[in-house]
Amino acid sequence: MSTPKRVTQSIKKDVVSPKDYLNYDHRWSCEDCTHFKNENESCTLGYVTSHHLKRQQEHDFELGGKVAFCRFHEID
Repeated sequence: MSTPKRVTQSIKKDVVSPKDYLNYDHRWSCEDCTHFKNENESCTLGYVTSHHLKRQQEHDFELGGKVAFCRFHEID
């Protein structure tokens, strides 16, 4: 009998220095991206936004010092 495959989180979260987090005005959340549609909190590229919204990133940082960065983030 085989062991069932372990379910792991698919979103990679990167460690952020507390000093950098507190001293800089970062632009890494969906709300800062040109692909973000504010009306329904969706991405025009079709990506899931739940891990990259500012409120979730702030929660993740305060909880564990890590943030999920979107690899397709674009700033005008």
